[in-house]
Amino acid sequence: MTLSVQPELKPHSIASSEIVEPLTEPLTIELLERIRLILRGGSIVDWFRLSFENREEVQRFLRVNGYDIRLARDLQRLRFMIERAATYLRNELDLLVHEYFRDSDDVVSLFLAASYRGSDIDLQARQRVACILLKVVHTINHFEARELRLNLPLRTVELFEVVEEQVMGHLNEMVATGFPISQHVSSRKSGRSTITKLLSKRRANATEILDRLRFRVIVEQIDDIPRVLAEMTQRFIPYNYVVPEESSNNILRFSEYLDRHEELRSLTKQLQFAINLESQAALSPVQNECSADEFRMINFVADIPVSVERVITRRHRAGVSQHGWLVYVAAEFQVFDQRTWEYNEQNSSASHEAYKGRQRQRVRTRLFDGLEALWSAQDD
Repeated sequence: MTLSVQPELKPHSIASSEIVEPLTEPLTIELLERIRLILRGGSIVDWFRLSFENREEVQRFLRVNGYDIRLARDLQRLRFMIERAATYLRNELDLLVHEYFRDSDDVVSLFLAASYRGSDIDLQARQRVACILLKVVHTINHFEARELRLNLPLRTVELFEVVEEQVMGHLNEMVATGFPISQHVSSRKSGRSTITKLLSKRRANATEILDRLRFRVIVEQIDDIPRVLAEMTQRFIPYNYVVPEESSNNILRFSEYLDRHEELRSLTKQLQFAINLESQAALSPVQNECSADEFRMINFVADIPVSVERVITRRHRAGVSQHGWLVYVAAEFQVFDQRTWEYNEQNSSASHEAYKGRQRQRVRTRLFDGLEALWSAQDD
């Protein structure tokens, strides 16, 4: 086939002179799609449409992904990946991408074309192919970043430092501009904790430990969570690189949140997938074996882009351009509302100490008694 187309909660404490009214603009369909993807651990590769409304939204999305199209080098890199994606589609899937997408220096138009929602048949066909093309660009970009990380002498601790600086800086700015965040902290999993986690999970290996770098964000009320998540994707989390099937959410029901807000209810029919999708068993998150049933948290992992030029010496910069200059650092994000956080801490079985105790017991059982004893313990 060949296609050719054209408890009483207290606000965060800041000086009164710095207080700014919280943002009250309604969430757009684009932001709702991002929130939904984060909460259920979906993949953008499964999407069939973007929802950008203007050039500024696209440019902001690209900046969060590490590209500033005002810079010639960044624009050239994006054009290179678009051409490579078009070649892949032609050679592997017999899909011919129109020259309009391949030759134009205006990469923003590709994202806007992938967001088209009108009734024009030709533009609908163009929207479909634009979306397919961007999915391949997304994959190529991530693959190239992986190759770059393997080819350069990068120290993980230095990459962690860059991500911590970026994320905490943005969270501080969000608090200062009125977002209802009562606590935000970063932490790193120690070597001892990592070993315990590896021993407690039968399928785990060191490359699959995705929570070595963690950020905890506590907001004031449950209904503050979507707006805070949306702003995080506008600043430092590329929602397109949220790790699929690594999200856990037993705090906020997405459909109920929309139903509680009249201004959002009308957007339900514009969502890409049916509103009952989250209830399907295939998308249910895998519960951590050591977590208590009473424990409540929103948890997800995202790959955060880092420019290697911030952490490599001049001697190694010559090899950067072949695979770009971005690498990705996996970071875990834990999100709570204040009341849920306090409940977890006060509930003996849901507390962090109780979790660590169950994890250590699981390691003891596995090391001393083996697999059969571990199964027996689960059955009990």
